[in-house]
Amino acid sequence: MKPFPLINHFEVPKPLPFRDLLVEIGFGRGEFIVRLARENPGRIVLGVEISGVSVEKLLKRIKRESITNIRIVHMDAYWCFNLLLEDSSVERIYMNYPDPWFKKRHIKRRLTKEENLYIFARRLKPGGEIVIRTDHYPFIEYTLEQAENLKVFSSEVRRLSVEDPLTKYEERWVSMGKEIYELKLVRSKEPEQREVRTIREVEEVFPVKVQGREPCPEEITGEEIRLGEGVYLKFFRVYRADGVILVETLLSEFGFLQKLFIEIRRKGDCWVVDVSPFSQVLRTDNLQRAVELMAERGFRP
Repeated sequence: MKPFPLINHFEVPKPLPFRDLLVEIGFGRGEFIVRLARENPGRIVLGVEISGVSVEKLLKRIKRESITNIRIVHMDAYWCFNLLLEDSSVERIYMNYPDPWFKKRHIKRRLTKEENLYIFARRLKPGGEIVIRTDHYPFIEYTLEQAENLKVFSSEVRRLSVEDPLTKYEERWVSMGKEIYELKLVRSKEPEQREVRTIREVEEVFPVKVQGREPCPEEITGEEIRLGEGVYLKFFRVYRADGVILVETLLSEFGFLQKLFIEIRRKGDCWVVDVSPFSQVLRTDNLQRAVELMAERGFRP
């Protein structure tokens, strides 16, 4: 694998060939992950972040400061651990001030819900740790409750003091009397097997030829199409030019989102429906179904 900081999760062989990883989920401004990389020069440090702005800022800093042992994945943490990482390949996971999602209707978005903790536990080595810092104690209580359901972690909670190694922001907060907590979850048992959300990759998505019919993708734009349990497809804007039609497409597979263009191109006496070569996608069986559905419903006699 080329030693570039940003991992193209659409194209890399899976799982990634990393062992004993140190992972920060949600690295924000990048201060912690940069310090972690400098303190562990012989280790690969993986940053997982959904904010494109944060990713771009860290990439610039890595280049500016010639940091060679940080790798970045720009995607949701659950799917990064599910699709890219191998069982027992992670030594420690850091979560610094994850969003507690205060409103009751948003609790399912919390990073430490049971489903996520399960996949994290599978990827941790025996004795591997999850280290969480937060200033919201109800988030600690929620995480402990979710971890208890799995029966695989031992736990320790402590309140940080000025004697602890703190960032400049934490030091300021503690000096102002703000309480900061650290929760450590240690994988003490092997997780039992359970069903999880997952998607199935295929080696190739095949184009579909349509003869004797004319494309009319505008007629199915805006409609949310259910392809199966947890799998949804929606077509948006249509762009036409010189015998080529591009259809803006969103595919959601159990919460894994892919934005792409489906291309309809004139070839001889037929039309060819395919994923646009300009779209970076994870090739899945449902992506194949999206192409086939466009060929079926996006044409008229």
